[in-house]
Amino acid sequence: MLILALDTATEKGSLALMAGDRVLMEYSLESPNAYLTCLMPGVAAILKNTGKELADLGAVAVSTGPGNFTGLRIGLATAKTLAWSLKCPLAPVPTLEVLAAQFPFHPHPIGVVMDARRGEVFWGLFRCPEDWPQVLEGPLRLPVRELPARLPRPLLLTGPGLEVYRELLTALLPPEIAWAPPDRRWPRASTLARLARRRLEQGLTANPAQLAPTYLRPAL
Repeated sequence: MLILALDTATEKGSLALMAGDRVLMEYSLESPNAYLTCLMPGVAAILKNTGKELADLGAVAVSTGPGNFTGLRIGLATAKTLAWSLKCPLAPVPTLEVLAAQFPFHPHPIGVVMDARRGEVFWGLFRCPEDWPQVLEGPLRLPVRELPARLPRPLLLTGPGLEVYRELLTALLPPEIAWAPPDRRWPRASTLARLARRRLEQGLTANPAQLAPTYLRPAL
């Protein structure tokens, strides 16, 4: 099955095209201000460069949040329109799970931190003993100063919120809590596509008319 994955939940978005278990191409969208104008041209480019057409798509996958409000709205609107017009399955995947899944077969729990603004974070705790995450806690929105008390040890922390609260967390966290490399703290559409493929195999799809983003807080 050919899966088109759209991730616009953070400031660094991406698209990916997956056939079976192979990623044919991944396309970066580095600015959230460009989502409105660049998302569909990006879809067209990734299809052209792989010799595919919209009609070839077997499913559409989308990151559902939490995350950037504008990015989530644009990404979900685009994914829902594509799935509806092509009459193909729509596979929603929580953004925190995408971030955790970037550390498959990891021996320790994985904590995911995203910036929720105003001194708060979006938080999720997972295990990833295989190549998909198992939810232990979350998604939650909580003050960043409450985060250290919730963390098991040992633990791997990841997510774009680590950079936002780097100084505070560095001072509060013990050394047995490891930090993911900076280049792996952002969600990737290729990971999203991999999780979507598993969800599709399990029949976990969404009605385009009913799917809504996970915000976890009112718009600021």
